[in-house]
Amino acid sequence: MKLRRLFLAMVLVLALLLSCGATAFADPTPWSLRVLIDERSATVRAYQNEYVNDIYLSLSDLSAALSGTPRAFRFAYHNTTADGEYFTVEIGEQANVGSGAGAPTESPWVSSLYTFRNRIFVNGLEHRYYTYRDGRDLFMSLTDLQLMLDIPAELQEDGLRLYPGLHFRPNVPELDELGYFDCFSAVLLADADSGEILYARCAEDPVPIASISKLMTYLLLNDAAKAGDFAFDDIVVASDAAAALSQGPDAMVSLKAGTAYPARDLIGAMLLASSNECALALAEHLAGSEAAFVERMNERAQELGMESARFYNCNGLPVYLRNAVTSKVQNRMSAKDLFTLCRAVLDECPEMLKISCERYGSMPSLNYVTANSNAVVFNLEGCNGLKTGSTNKAGSCLAASLPVTVNGETHTAVAIVLGAEIPALRNQAAEILLRYARDSWTSDGFPVPQIVVEPAEDSVDASPAPSASPAPVKKGG
Repeated sequence: MKLRRLFLAMVLVLALLLSCGATAFADPTPWSLRVLIDERSATVRAYQNEYVNDIYLSLSDLSAALSGTPRAFRFAYHNTTADGEYFTVEIGEQANVGSGAGAPTESPWVSSLYTFRNRIFVNGLEHRYYTYRDGRDLFMSLTDLQLMLDIPAELQEDGLRLYPGLHFRPNVPELDELGYFDCFSAVLLADADSGEILYARCAEDPVPIASISKLMTYLLLNDAAKAGDFAFDDIVVASDAAAALSQGPDAMVSLKAGTAYPARDLIGAMLLASSNECALALAEHLAGSEAAFVERMNERAQELGMESARFYNCNGLPVYLRNAVTSKVQNRMSAKDLFTLCRAVLDECPEMLKISCERYGSMPSLNYVTANSNAVVFNLEGCNGLKTGSTNKAGSCLAASLPVTVNGETHTAVAIVLGAEIPALRNQAAEILLRYARDSWTSDGFPVPQIVVEPAEDSVDASPAPSASPAPVKKGG
C-alpha cells in the first residue's frame, strides 16, 4: 500500500511539473523572428510568452545575427567542477558559430521564468536577468536584451529592427505615455542630494513596502550606535521568537535560541538576503522587544516627516493583529515618504552602502553565504543598493540608488518601484529609471525637469495583463 501511494504521489508531482513547463509559454514551439540590422536581415528563434508581444529571443541566434556589427558578441555555455553552470557574453568578439556553445536541446519546452536566474557574465561581470533556458541556450526578454547589450530595438511590421551603432537610452516620459509604469503600485525617481523629483507616478499613495522596511531598522541601529547604545561589534543572543521565525516558511538563516551571533553578520544577512529573523534578533537586542522597537520606528518616521508611514514590525512581514476577527496588516508608506527614508539612510548611514553594494556576502558565524537580493547591483555598474522587498500583497518592491558624477559634482539617483507583479519587472523598471537619470545628467547636468503623473480619479485601469502567472512570492527580499 505504501509503495502504491508513493507511486501515485510521484505521478502527481510529475504531472504538475509537466503542466507547469507546458504552460510556461502559450506555444512551446519557437518561431523564427525576422531581425533587421542595417541593410541586411537574419532570423532568430523566439518564444512568445502567454501574452502578445511579450517576446523572448535566443541569445545564441542573436549572437550570430549581430556578427560583424559594433554590438557583435560571443555567447557560450560553461560547466565546470569549480563554478558549476554559467553563461558568458563577450561583447566585441565575433560569434563562435558551430562550436556547440549555445546549442539548444530537443526539449519540447523551456524552463520557467520564475525558477531560473541563470548566471550570465558579460565581459567578465556577472549579471542577474531572468531568462528561460533551453539546454545550452538562453531566451531573454526583448527589454532586458536592450539593457544588457546596450542596443536599441524597434518592433516593426516586417520584423524586429536593431540599431547596433547606437546606445540604448531609456526615455521615461515616452515610456510613461506608452503605459510602461501603469502596472506598478507606485514609481518614483529622484535626486537624493537636491531632493528634486525627476519622475513620479502615484507617489502620494500609501502602499505596502515589505522588506524595504529594513532600511528603517538599520537607520535605528545607526542612531543607537551614534548615541552609544549599540555597537556594530555587539554580540546578539537569539531569542525564542527569532529562532522560531528562522524555522518558518519565510526563513533565510537558521538561528538557535540562546546562541550568540555577531551583530555584523546579522546585519549582513538582513540587508543582502533580507533575513527576517536576523532583523528581529537585532530589534530585540536594541529595544528589548519588537513592540518597543516598532514604537521607535514610527516615532522616527514622524521625526522625518513621513506622515503616511505605518510600521507594524521590524522586517516587513504581514502581521495579524490580535483581534477576535484578525486583521492582516503590513508596513506601508508612500513612495515619496520612502524616498525621504532613503535620503536619511544615504545621508546618515554611508557605511551601510559598503554592505548593500556587495554582490555576495559571507556570514561565517551563521554558516551562510548569499547573493545580494538586489539584481540591479549586478546589472548596472555603480549601483550601491538599497533594498528589496516582496510579499503577496506588496508585490515585488525595490529601492535602488546610483551615484553619478558630472564635472566633478556627484548626485545620487534613487529609483523606487513598488507593487511589481514579479521580481523581473521591478529590476527592469529600476534599471531603466536609474539609467534615465544617469543619461539625463550626463547630457544636461543637474537637475532635469520634473515629471509627475497622477492618474485621474475617474480614469479606467488600462493596465496590461501580467506577462505570466507568477510563482508564490516568498515574503522577504
